[in-house]
Amino acid sequence: MVGKDFVPTIDASLGLVYRLNSLWNRADYAALEAKYDAWNNILDALYRNLLYRDEVVVEKNSKGQIISVSLLQKDTKVYRHLSLKIALAKKEFYGAKNKAKQVRARNKWYHAVQMKDIWLRKLMQTLKLYLKENERRPGGALFGKFGGK
Repeated sequence: MVGKDFVPTIDASLGLVYRLNSLWNRADYAALEAKYDAWNNILDALYRNLLYRDEVVVEKNSKGQIISVSLLQKDTKVYRHLSLKIALAKKEFYGAKNKAKQVRARNKWYHAVQMKDIWLRKLMQTLKLYLKENERRPGGALFGKFGGK
């Protein structure tokens, strides 16, 4: 039984982990089903969730009115570049005049979304939100061996 002085700690990072995991699961299914728009939209949601620590720059005029809001992050340049490549490939796909051009454009579209996916996974790794790598061998846990050797 918990005493009356017990105050549960709320760890918001657990909510983030669940959201990210759910989104990655949906992204993988969209990719497997070749639903490139859905895949890209889910990747955008992942990106928004990863910006929780970044500052927002609010620029105001002399009257105190907000004139612009932007992100102060080097990653926004990469994100915009990748999103533009996706948009151009999608436009090329829908504007293709014959089957061969459509196949090439669809391939470009796939690889553009795939690059955004890979980049987001690497971004998560730098934020220490992706895989925790260690020297333990999971197979050894069956035999009570928890060390690396």
